[in-house]
Amino acid sequence: MATINDISIIDSNTAEARQVESGTERTLCSPALCGSKNLSVYRRTISQGGRLDVQAGNDYHLLYVMAPAHGVVHYGNKAHEAEEGAGVLLTPGEAARFDASGSAMEVLHMVVPKPPAAVEAGLPGGPGYFFNRKSLRALSDASGGRVRRFCAESSVKLKNGSRLTSTNAIQAGEMHYVEGGGSPYHAHSGTDANPDGAAHCYMTFKGRGVVEVENESRELEPGTLVYFPPGVPHRLRSHGGPLDYFEIQAWRSFKTTVLSEEPLGLRWYYEPESPNEERVEWNQS
Repeated sequence: MATINDISIIDSNTAEARQVESGTERTLCSPALCGSKNLSVYRRTISQGGRLDVQAGNDYHLLYVMAPAHGVVHYGNKAHEAEEGAGVLLTPGEAARFDASGSAMEVLHMVVPKPPAAVEAGLPGGPGYFFNRKSLRALSDASGGRVRRFCAESSVKLKNGSRLTSTNAIQAGEMHYVEGGGSPYHAHSGTDANPDGAAHCYMTFKGRGVVEVENESRELEPGTLVYFPPGVPHRLRSHGGPLDYFEIQAWRSFKTTVLSEEPLGLRWYYEPESPNEERVEWNQS
């Protein structure tokens, strides 16, 4: 039977900070630290006036601005505002630069190796893109207790009908739980294309949460990363108010088994653009 000790819980606020040219780097998840075969996660603090240059090399990189910031993201020969919730998905061979101007900038940085063709399932693997909350679509679940914005997800459609992400290297995005909100009790397992299963993490930003495994639980403060090995059943719920966190799966090839009763089902809907617009269900296949 799984226990709470099967998961890794890392406080990014107290994790060892390594001095680098851009500021500081904290390793929160890696194959050596957590056993996460296909995922490494870093919390980077770019010093005021500093810059972070990222060369993707042979990997996929997702960089996400964690907190209110002043600065610029340079990607694709364009300069974008580095506001909270903005970032880039870099595919192999691409590059980006983050400049922090008015204050230090907190960035969540995920690195994923290139997946095999079976995981890509016909997707071209790129290109990458810049994103912010205005360009991403919000989805709400049938209960009204959860709202999410994917930064990377191959099945999500943009407002113009095009695919958000042209790779299955990573699924990632923001999640918001209202007070009393939570996920079903569930477990993730592998697929024929990805038999070892996906590396799966939560990273809390605002509010407090509780993670549950079987009959055990741990309270999570803001800035906590939780890594779940494939097959370990779990649930996350808000505690004492709303909860904002970031969720990651890499590679995006896994099966989900729901182990709790969910009277409203597991359906998600794109949030309407206008009050009279009919809700459209997100096709998760």
